[in-house]
Amino acid sequence: MLHSKTLRPAAFALLCALLLLAWQALTVRYSYGGNWTALFCTGAKYLAPPAELAPEKLYVFPNSFGYDGQAYHYIAHDPFFRRGFAQSVDAPRIRYRRILVPLLAWLFAAGRDGAVDAAYIAVVLGFVALGAWWLGRFGKPWLALGFALAPAVLVSIDRMTADVALAACCVGFVLYLRERSRWKLWMVLAAASLVRETGLALVVAMVLWLLIGRSIRDAAMFSTAALPAVAWFVFVEMHTAPAGVEFFTPVPFLGFIERVLHPATVAASPAIEMLARALDFVALAGLAAAIVWAISRLLSRVLTPASIAGGLFVLLAAFLAPGDLWSDTYSFARTLTPLLLLCALDGIDEGRGWPAIAMLASDPRIALQMGGQVLKVVRGLTGAG
Repeated sequence: MLHSKTLRPAAFALLCALLLLAWQALTVRYSYGGNWTALFCTGAKYLAPPAELAPEKLYVFPNSFGYDGQAYHYIAHDPFFRRGFAQSVDAPRIRYRRILVPLLAWLFAAGRDGAVDAAYIAVVLGFVALGAWWLGRFGKPWLALGFALAPAVLVSIDRMTADVALAACCVGFVLYLRERSRWKLWMVLAAASLVRETGLALVVAMVLWLLIGRSIRDAAMFSTAALPAVAWFVFVEMHTAPAGVEFFTPVPFLGFIERVLHPATVAASPAIEMLARALDFVALAGLAAAIVWAISRLLSRVLTPASIAGGLFVLLAAFLAPGDLWSDTYSFARTLTPLLLLCALDGIDEGRGWPAIAMLASDPRIALQMGGQVLKVVRGLTGAG
């Protein structure tokens, strides 16, 4: 039974999830003709879907490579390499490591193909509600609604990526550090590591902080939170070939710098393209501000698990190679949401608002990306032609 201290955050968290579900329902109806599989963003140029999914009548975007959600969709139908669906996944060694969201969808659907898609969408919304509930417990219940504005949450709702789960884990990480709830913190760390590899940064940050404080026994205990992910990675290695994908560069901030010097092009009118580029720079400025905040906290010797985790995500931002991960705001803001979110939460603790503003700086560009859907929804609701 929920305590009164958690009941109001729970109400706001439920509202947050319901609002995003309402948006999904509207855009599916008016943008995709009622076909919910459009949320997985399957591209015609991507690998051919498994033949067994033909009854789903997948919504396929023509002349497109689609987006990451399509890979996790296939994994949710075949999480243990039993049906050959990995052949329809690009870089399966990488994709299959990020198992938590697809696996939960498969479990909730009891492995039934006909129920997996609905279960997957429910899992994504479940992590929205969980992250919002945790955020609402930071003293002001209405903060729960702010979780919907984290870049990874917006992208996950639109493209069914798994990043919403890691965003939720980052909030849970900070909350249970505050509450000193050891077993809940261990569970969050273990879950984060299974969402995607970058979640291991939370485990490393926790262990480093304990080692700095010479809490060797606790460091050993929390290091075990990585074991489920390590065991799963070994299983994936046994069933997949090397990915052959380079994610990192030895030159610090090369990806960021190239992204600034070579703005992304947009297939739109000159006015829209100019606006898109301007909002791209706003998003990059927000990321730069978060990097400055995280570094300044470490230089000021504010050593906490959260500040150390922020520093580790700065290293991730620094050495992400130019290319797809920097191709647009959807990509870099989604991947680096843990950095943006940890800095925002740290700013809240310090009574500073600008780290939260830095996180929100990506949202206008993401909203512009969704502008076509918004127009279709408005026209559908108003009956406009």
